[in-house]
Amino acid sequence: MKFKQISPIDNIAELILDISNIKLNISGGWGYDSNCPVIVNDLDIPNEQFFNLFASLRANIEMNMTLDENDRYAGINLTLKEQKNIKNYTVVTFKISAIKESKYAQFIKEYKDGYGKKDFDLAAHFNNRKKHTLNIESDYWFILQAQSL
Repeated sequence: MKFKQISPIDNIAELILDISNIKLNISGGWGYDSNCPVIVNDLDIPNEQFFNLFASLRANIEMNMTLDENDRYAGINLTLKEQKNIKNYTVVTFKISAIKESKYAQFIKEYKDGYGKKDFDLAAHFNNRKKHTLNIESDYWFILQAQSL
């Protein structure tokens, strides 16, 4: 499954600051491919931490914030799968898992209501969650500008 790409904007750092109160020294695009990489001008956190942060922000925008209420996902989790260099790009692939927001709320309630009770089947609960979990992989393209990056 692919989600609709976020439309290009003039100032990606300003939008991220507006929606998350996180200030990043970046420019360029959303990192979908070599035509719209995220240009990392400077970082005050380790590269891997930044990659996870940015990927989480983009995934939440794509899978939740820009979708109609009934189509939104929650419990969005990312795991860095691979990082490679292609010419002057750093390409990072993430495994992303999520559950439809409405279903996720049901699972959280079920867990809170049932945990610790004798008749609550914890294994069945997590098996059901697993059945309803969407798993995708997504690439993120970066250009690391500063020499120290």
